[in-house]
Amino acid sequence: MALVPISPRALSWAIAESGIPKTSLDTLLRVPIGTIERWIEGDDQPNQSQFKRLKERLRRPAAIFFMEAPPETAESAVAMRFGFGATSRARTPKERLVIRDSLRVRDFVSDLRDELGRRQINVPTYSTNESPERVASVVRQEFFGISVEDQVSWKTPTEAFRKWRSLIERMDILVFLYPIGEDSARGFSFATQPPPVIGVSSTWDATVRVYTLFHELGHILTRTNSSCVEDMVKGITTDPIERWCENFAASFLMPRPEFEKLTSQIQATDPFATATRIANKLFVSRKSALLRLVEIGLANWDDFRRLQSKYEKKASGGRPDSGKKRSRDVARRDTYGGCLSIVDDAYKAGFVSESDIRTYLRMYPDELN
Repeated sequence: MALVPISPRALSWAIAESGIPKTSLDTLLRVPIGTIERWIEGDDQPNQSQFKRLKERLRRPAAIFFMEAPPETAESAVAMRFGFGATSRARTPKERLVIRDSLRVRDFVSDLRDELGRRQINVPTYSTNESPERVASVVRQEFFGISVEDQVSWKTPTEAFRKWRSLIERMDILVFLYPIGEDSARGFSFATQPPPVIGVSSTWDATVRVYTLFHELGHILTRTNSSCVEDMVKGITTDPIERWCENFAASFLMPRPEFEKLTSQIQATDPFATATRIANKLFVSRKSALLRLVEIGLANWDDFRRLQSKYEKKASGGRPDSGKKRSRDVARRDTYGGCLSIVDDAYKAGFVSESDIRTYLRMYPDELN
């Protein structure tokens, strides 16, 4: 069988970007151990079937493997940030994959917006030297207009997430929802060029997704690109940017006057029980409710350490909260959200082809809405 003359340098880059160890890739491609290393060294080349498996596994187009100089990517601008109890690590292959996908779709949607002549809303910029509570109050009032009474009137955590997501999308921020897995980041964001992007892990309960959504909005507002990881609550984060975004999210979802009024009405002596009641009332995570209690002096960090992330995973991983299996088009719409309306408008205006939609979104035009 004919060999494929790939560029060793391009292959080395693609493997490094994937985050998959070379020895693991040998196994995944069903080739003898050391084969990938020989391809990288230029001592051997893959045959046609091996090359097909290689590009499918690394999720790269064939042309990439023939480039002498690897392409520049924006992925490196997304900094790994660690919250309570997490330790530093490299991005997982799945994290790399969804970040790459979100950047690719971001660029696709940005081009279509230009073709349609739509102006980008200017998302405000704040400094992490400013009070996160004050910024949260201003942003909630000026861009959302949602009262706490509105918030408690929603029926389910899933409805709350959809409402908040839709309102953030009205700020011309793309919000993507990916099944990243419990060992990966809960969320990521980047705002180096418009439109800004927020990615949220669908692995976790809807209340956790709501908190992640606004944590990442904090990164957007402060222009601090991030991929945020948390394993288990153990104490206060040492990263000042993460701390600011934690406080912003908690302050936004639980404005102090209403929060203090609500806590005074709850007849519970245990801060953890109080946090649970508040979380159920406002459709927020127990972590964020407990953090708010700590901030106003009604709980301490010992209480905070009692909360483990595992209690806030979805009951059944990967499926929607209803427990019903979704069709492919519904799953894609959940993933890409409101930006699909831009793609649909561009398709109807003749600015984008069915082939492009299938390439970028893995969808057909009639699945966009």
